[in-house]
Amino acid sequence: MPTLRQESLRKSELLEAYREQKRREIHAELGAEAEAQAAEGRFPWKGEFRSQAEIFELYSLRRKWDRRFMFDLAVVVVFCFGLVAVGSRVVKVFAPEPNSLESGAQR
Repeated sequence: MPTLRQESLRKSELLEAYREQKRREIHAELGAEAEAQAAEGRFPWKGEFRSQAEIFELYSLRRKWDRRFMFDLAVVVVFCFGLVAVGSRVVKVFAPEPNSLESGAQR
């Protein structure tokens, strides 16, 4: 009679063999689909098959938005540094002075 450890190892090996078999089946299916799509001039891009012109168009659009994001990020960083640099002066302007009581006023 197998021990509990042996039984769990056997089940783990069976699961791993099943996963490997499924991986190979999926790889074969996807490879066949990719070859069929490539024959039609369509290539995989971000999980979909697209034409080469569409891929170039989407890539250039992505680059444009990447540049826009980097510019916006740089503006936010400069603004934050400016806020930190000027923050102490702003607090000084709006904070009351520590000894604002007049010398003659008594409580």
